Amino acid sequence: MRTDMSSMHYLSVAYFGALILYAPIFLVKPCLALDPQSDSALAISNDTNVVLHDIAQQFTFPLGSYSGLEVQDTVSEDGETRGLDLVRRVPPGVSSLGNNQFKTSDIKLGETQWWYFPKESVNGKKSNATSGLPESISDDGTSAQNGSMDELRKREGDIVKRSTSVYLSLTMCSKPEINNTNGTITDSVPALPELNLYVSTSESLQKPGPGQDSSKQKVFTADEGYVGATVQADGDVFIGIAVQNSTAYSGYYTYEIAASIDAYFHSVVDEPFLHFVDSDIHAALLTTDNLTLSEEGSENYQQWMNLTPPFTMFAHNVNDTAISGLERSYCALEQLAQIGKGDRDVEAGMTNRGLGKKPKEQFYITGLNRTSNYSGILAMDGNSTNSGNGIVGGGGRVWKPMYFATKSDDNCAVLFNLTFCSEVAYAVPSNPDLGIAQLGSKYDKYAQSLYKNFSYSLDQIQCNTTNETSFSLAVSCNDCADAYKQWLCAVTIPRCADFSSNDAFLQVRNAGQQFINGSNLSPTDPRRRDPAQNKSRNSMIDDQIRPGPYKEILPCQDICYSLVKRCPAALGFGCPQGKWLSSAYGQRVSSSEITCSYPGAAYDLNAGRSLRESLGWLLLATGSFWLSFWALSVDA
Repeated sequence: MRTDMSSMHYLSVAYFGALILYAPIFLVKPCLALDPQSDSALAISNDTNVVLHDIAQQFTFPLGSYSGLEVQDTVSEDGETRGLDLVRRVPPGVSSLGNNQFKTSDIKLGETQWWYFPKESVNGKKSNATSGLPESISDDGTSAQNGSMDELRKREGDIVKRSTSVYLSLTMCSKPEINNTNGTITDSVPALPELNLYVSTSESLQKPGPGQDSSKQKVFTADEGYVGATVQADGDVFIGIAVQNSTAYSGYYTYEIAASIDAYFHSVVDEPFLHFVDSDIHAALLTTDNLTLSEEGSENYQQWMNLTPPFTMFAHNVNDTAISGLERSYCALEQLAQIGKGDRDVEAGMTNRGLGKKPKEQFYITGLNRTSNYSGILAMDGNSTNSGNGIVGGGGRVWKPMYFATKSDDNCAVLFNLTFCSEVAYAVPSNPDLGIAQLGSKYDKYAQSLYKNFSYSLDQIQCNTTNETSFSLAVSCNDCADAYKQWLCAVTIPRCADFSSNDAFLQVRNAGQQFINGSNLSPTDPRRRDPAQNKSRNSMIDDQIRPGPYKEILPCQDICYSLVKRCPAALGFGCPQGKWLSSAYGQRVSSSEITCSYPGAAYDLNAGRSLRESLGWLLLATGSFWLSFWALSVDA
């Protein structure tokens, strides 16, 4: 009996084992598909179109070179390719870029490097491009800001699938060194080795560069440290960076490269937006162009005036070649410029001084060398409120350089931001023994004290009265007061130029006094006996400041004529005639050259074009010559 029980037990175990062995075949059979061409090829269908093969019988090449996965690319209803993107391969040595994500690399002379911007980024969602700056209102009252393209892109996507604009930018942060094999320095600096950016959108050319099929790639050459390119793409964008060989240089370039579907990560502007106001031997004053043309008192106007200064600037002696060939690269300027962002030598602030009284940014640069020429380069760190990776425009913006020079003589000093004479912003007669603050206080308080006499006289005029008894229907007493204040500041605080300057429009002043170094003009020099040249315009300058001989940029003649028109005849204002007019006032030649002084005068005012306000004599602040019964004694 025990034997029968044991036999039945073993038989049950055998049946159960057989069931376990064959069950998978019966259960899985409905899911199996037999390849009609091969008895051994079975496939399991799924949504990813992955096919599992019997590798051993189907392939004769080494198993180590095959993953066992075959991607069957099909096209979905929305036109996108279906498959496993993870197995998509690019050639070795090609690095990827992300949207608004810059990468840094060193590249040797004669070398080529490759990058690619994947189609996932090309067809991805655009970033929010918010700079944080107020709108720039143009002269027709419309906003100069670019509207968002996201909504337009969405609407167009419903109509037809379009290619995407891809913005590629590269900035060169450093450059190779000149070869001085014989230990001598040549007079001329050889041209930098050319850096080219090659772009391909063809899958058959994934390593564009020198010697490749020109029909499948575009070439862009860096200029002054920058290259930007825009291509239309709906797939991968392949990029090659190539540098020419050179026997004159050795080493490598360091560069930043970025790709974006929003806007250039690094950008340049090929027009200047910075103007030179004036300088002395160690400092210079510069301003941007108008940032908006909104009316004073408007919300937009106040937003700009209350803004943290959005720009920065770099200054570099033109005789120093550190930034030569890299002037349009923000990272190069940040690293190599002699004076730049964050330096104690750069004082930035907002001002509405100058033509039109519109918001602008000013820069007071110190630490300069006397009798030297400098390049001044306006720039913006990122988009002014943020910078770096992930930020649209995070690589910064650079404007076209402008140029200025420092003075040679140490008896002129730049003054600005005075309390009373707020429109004064230029070099004035000075003495090295006086600090800038003390010098400014002397001039400003003196002008303010003289203005009181005028205000007493103006109080006697019937201003707030009926049209029948008013002195003028065209202008008011406020217009007269403004014009007089501008004139008073112009003649009380003259604009100073080097005595050594030979410009014909300059007027010699204070020739009878000693120079700062104790020397004198020759006793036979006729300028010592000429009353228009042997003293300053007013005695306070000679008595309290004692600048020695200097030359003056005379106030403009229209300052005199404007005051005569704006003020009551009872005040007795009039302009000098003949030679006395030419010795007291200068004439305008153009708005880009200062041949006479006026409030807000700056050099190269025609250079900038963005938000340019039309220039006209009626928009200029004006004043007049001091000729009245209570007048200050003026020695013309």
